[in-house]
Amino acid sequence: MISVKGTQWGVSTCYIGATEGSSDFNSADFIDLGINSYHVYGGMSRWEYQDDSSIYGWPTIDQIKANPDVINWSWWDNAMTNPPNGSDYWWSYQNSGWHGNARTFFSTLKADHIRTLLTLRNVDNNHNPSWIANPPTTQADWNEWWEHVFATVYWLNVRNDYNVNDFEVLNEPNAAEQGWKGNEAQYITLFHYTADAIKYVYHTYLLGRSYHIYGAAGSTGNAWTKDLLQQIPDDIDTVDIHDYDPNILPAVQRAHLWLNETHHTNSSVWLSEWGSYAQNNKYDTAPVGVSIINNLIRGSEPGNNYVYGSNIFSLYDYDAIPFGLISSAGTRRLDYYALRMAIRALQGCCPTYQSTVNTPGSSIQAITTRSTDGHLSLLITNSNSKANQQLTADLSALLHQGSGTIRQFDAQHQDQVVGYTLVQNGRMKLTVPAQGALLVDIIPSY
Repeated sequence: MISVKGTQWGVSTCYIGATEGSSDFNSADFIDLGINSYHVYGGMSRWEYQDDSSIYGWPTIDQIKANPDVINWSWWDNAMTNPPNGSDYWWSYQNSGWHGNARTFFSTLKADHIRTLLTLRNVDNNHNPSWIANPPTTQADWNEWWEHVFATVYWLNVRNDYNVNDFEVLNEPNAAEQGWKGNEAQYITLFHYTADAIKYVYHTYLLGRSYHIYGAAGSTGNAWTKDLLQQIPDDIDTVDIHDYDPNILPAVQRAHLWLNETHHTNSSVWLSEWGSYAQNNKYDTAPVGVSIINNLIRGSEPGNNYVYGSNIFSLYDYDAIPFGLISSAGTRRLDYYALRMAIRALQGCCPTYQSTVNTPGSSIQAITTRSTDGHLSLLITNSNSKANQQLTADLSALLHQGSGTIRQFDAQHQDQVVGYTLVQNGRMKLTVPAQGALLVDIIPSY
């Protein structure tokens, strides 16, 4: 039995999306999947692979504040319009895959109403570019970094209007293999310079527009985020974590604890990388798909379980390395459809209703949401590898009668309509497949 309560529990995750991959970038996939967020790795290796000035450390921060046209905007216009090898992913792998420029990239995301979370990096995971000091220590170093951040934000939002307002400061700076060679204290100094440049653009040229600065995007269990909240509390408004554990809740709960301890209770938690980066886990098995749905259900629970924004890694392969939900050949892997099913029920801050499984030790997990058109969505998973689960859903606290369309995910069904059902006297009988999931879209007739 699943008992669904009649009072609103909370709201679902507001932004569910993916992290980019170099093999493709396709609006048709975004629309089909239903994502509304995209995590992008920007930075010097991508758009300032050579110093945009002939003099290292020039222009200074004060010179830019006095006149932003001291920046070499012809460099930026060219880098964003004519990338090396014809691909904005030229920096990533030998075969960059998708061919197109940054203008097309960001205009597509804006047109598809997708919120861009942009990572700003002085160096990438390949330790490029070599021309910039890592970590910055001198005033000339800081001039270069401040200018790069300012130029990126200014080019995207002032010289152009791509509506990019969410910024992550470095990628897993606690992990040396991701490029940052400084210590934690030096990262916090870099965070301060980064925040100063971002705030200067918005406070000077984009008055009234909201922006968000995320930190520290550390790997699982890393405490740099907590230290950042304690030391420069006014510069960070979103805790951003990465976690690839099968169950995201311990990491998410820890992030909420840090927010509570540092009096940031109005700040949100964003999980900008999760899922799998293992090359032998190609997102093509039903158990992984069920795990994806379960984690999205967990992130839509209220309180210290709640995830405001979520980006799975990754939507596409990097080169031919099978990281993505979509292969470098363009094939949508099985677990793409698990994500799509969960998005149907959970995307966009939907009202949620607690759905309690009344069987101890059950393999069933469930949540109910209400859409803007008044439909109810009951999302149920079954992690039992062998047995289907027959159950009754008690929705009597929400409706008396209704009709439902049943979609199914498992090894044989890719988020497909498999049947129809009726809610009678507030109850509905269902069979949830082993290592699978159901999504029932219910039209109440009360």
